[in-house]
Amino acid sequence: MEIIWSPQAKESLTQTLEYWDIHNDSTEYSDKIIRELRLLLQELSSKPIYIGRYIEKMDLYVRTILKGRFLLYFQVKEEIIEIQHFRSSKQESIEI
Repeated sequence: MEIIWSPQAKESLTQTLEYWDIHNDSTEYSDKIIRELRLLLQELSSKPIYIGRYIEKMDLYVRTILKGRFLLYFQVKEEIIEIQHFRSSKQESIEI
């Protein structure tokens, strides 16, 4: 399955990575986020049978990475997975 990112999700990921680069004065944690994210996206594209918890009100699925520290919200449309939001689990929930 093809994976695409919404502009909002890309911006949020970029801001998160920049925050951790500055906060830790190192890219080590950001690199870890990227590695975990790549593993998750690879899993989603190759094994869409188990894709995540479905949130009916939002018509989105959600998966976590790094032991629940970050959340990835996405939609599945035919052969496309569209990433809608990337958020820290410490941020206010976007669930309605």
